[in-house]
Amino acid sequence: MGNHGKTIAFVITAATLVLGGCTYNNGTANKPATGAVIGGLTGAAAGRVIGGDTKATLIGGAVGAAVGGAIGAQMAAQERELRQSLAGTGADVTNTGSQLRVILPEAVTFRTASSVVDPGFRPALRTVSESLRQHPNSTVRVVGHTDNVGSATYNNQLSRDRAMSVARELVANGTAASRVTVSGRGFYEPITSNASAAGRAQNRRVEIVITPTN
Repeated sequence: MGNHGKTIAFVITAATLVLGGCTYNNGTANKPATGAVIGGLTGAAAGRVIGGDTKATLIGGAVGAAVGGAIGAQMAAQERELRQSLAGTGADVTNTGSQLRVILPEAVTFRTASSVVDPGFRPALRTVSESLRQHPNSTVRVVGHTDNVGSATYNNQLSRDRAMSVARELVANGTAASRVTVSGRGFYEPITSNASAAGRAQNRRVEIVITPTN
């Protein structure tokens, strides 16, 4: 291994050692720690390219690890807040390590074949919008999904209309429109098989994908 490879390995090891003690009580990997290691790698690579020497690589790695750790911690905090505020609504929150995904099942968000947000679910979307206002350093992608019943054209339009309705609710409750993009994926991205009624119900959803920007 050359000096460059040894330096990158050192950055990874350092970031891992610094944050390795940070785990959830159930032993699963801590998302802030993951973010710090990824940040360290990115910073180290940037430092190497920009500075062209070991010192620049180490500085870049340290800065990247710190930034990545901060982003990971912010995501974890927002995840906890969203879970608490959305408890009992039927919505689910997933932290992938690089994004937060708020999953809104059709059963609680829309009437069958409708793209109008159910009035009973609007308070939950106000809660999501409040969280987005409190954590402004992110982009928000609202994506609609359907099952495979009906034509592709129908499902593509329905999924987009539903995503647009959710996006309008977020913006109406204070989320900056400049942060929000909308798309409809129809039945092309199922999360489970459409072979059963239960599976089709899971696939009919809208996802709010929150991606940190810094």
